Amino acid sequence: MSVKCERGIDAEILKLKILSEDYSKFALLLGDRNIELHAQYGRHYKTRIPKIGRDMVYLPATCDLVTVGAGNEIYRLNLEQGRFLGPLESSSPEIN
Repeated sequence: MSVKCERGIDAEILKLKILSEDYSKFALLLGDRNIELHAQYGRHYKTRIPKIGRDMVYLPATCDLVTVGAGNEIYRLNLEQGRFLGPLESSSPEIN
């Protein structure tokens, strides 16, 4: 509870992914359809995804943060460019 208050997290954390080798940068997938990027000093950036996320993975080779959730779309946030890339579609109706 104390870390949640220190970081100022506004919603339930569904997933946490470490973005750097020294744990100074990480991404949080939140229950209110947001992704927060944090650095050592606190929250760096917050963005909203189109649907509620269920899982998230970081691909360091392409610098993409990939999110899936309630629907068949796979959302890719490129952290180098700072923008969402076109979503990929899955043949599954929903992705866990």
